[in-house]
Amino acid sequence: MRLNLRKERALLVDCPASVTLTSGSATVLGTSIKEGPRTVVRNGKRLPFEAVTDATFELTMGEASAFLETDGPATPDSWRRAVDDILELTGSISVIVLGGVDSGKTSFCTYLANRAIDGNRKVSLIDGDLGQSDISSPATIGLARLEEPVVDLFEVEADSIVFVGATSPPRALSACLSAFATLKERCASIDSGLLIVNTDGWIEGEEAVNYKAQIVDLFSPNVIVAIQGGDELNRIVERLRDSRIVVVETPKAIKKRSREARKALRELCYKKYLKGAKVKSYNLNYIEMKQCHQLDDSLKGLDKDVGFLVGLEDQEGTFVGIGVLSGIDRERGFLKVYTPVGEPSPRILLGQVRLTLGGSEIC
Repeated sequence: MRLNLRKERALLVDCPASVTLTSGSATVLGTSIKEGPRTVVRNGKRLPFEAVTDATFELTMGEASAFLETDGPATPDSWRRAVDDILELTGSISVIVLGGVDSGKTSFCTYLANRAIDGNRKVSLIDGDLGQSDISSPATIGLARLEEPVVDLFEVEADSIVFVGATSPPRALSACLSAFATLKERCASIDSGLLIVNTDGWIEGEEAVNYKAQIVDLFSPNVIVAIQGGDELNRIVERLRDSRIVVVETPKAIKKRSREARKALRELCYKKYLKGAKVKSYNLNYIEMKQCHQLDDSLKGLDKDVGFLVGLEDQEGTFVGIGVLSGIDRERGFLKVYTPVGEPSPRILLGQVRLTLGGSEIC
């Protein structure tokens, strides 16, 4: 399908689809796209294509995909002003992005990163959204260096990952904060002028407010970007009033995802990190099993196809991959894990998520 887009208008494309710019110039989340190569809109995603000049696109639409043309740019003016102000700061800068579920946090992080990279800044990003992480597996927090502009952070490979084991912060608060602290320390070895910290969408209740405040205290950011469509962040903003806070709007065209769609995105990510997995046996006498006191209760009813998500670490405590706990041979003293990790892992971390070997969530 061919579509002509006038200058300063936007094309919102919902998955699954691919878009090719055939003439003119256009941007996606702050970075220019070239004529010829396809831009894929993966499952669960919507991408905004903004025409810098009159432009022509070729669209390949999948089942249930859709597109919408807007009267003006898709990027809110408040986003542009906020990023302009951030990029005027000099030295090493850190920015924390806050917002509810489907408020546009990841899109803003991508837009800020792309604008910074186009301005010759070195950028690092910590993705702290346990349930909807783009740069690492669900139930982990990841750190990545961004060396060139991207339209989808899912394409970025993490430089460092910490396994948390849950897809929701309330179930693992101390583990989340410990992971943030670990990645902050590892950032010190990365030559980066701008650190962006993306957070999860848990914002309601005093516990959520305290959690976000602890993240801010840990990083002491130069700027906090609060994305909201109404007053949903008011309690958090009030709690952080001594910090420099920039409030920006949720884009009107943001795509709201159902619980089922968010689950499908997580499963897509599990499958990415389980690619090439095989069932491997680990001698319980030669590995450290964290949270192993839960095994007797947790593994009741476990069969050969269903198990718990686990994280695997090497001798230095560095994350090397995920797996699915597929059983225990109690007589021989072996633990069975479905994982793509090749080398023996001396440390296995038991998570709280249950998966099939195909990467589908059980609970």
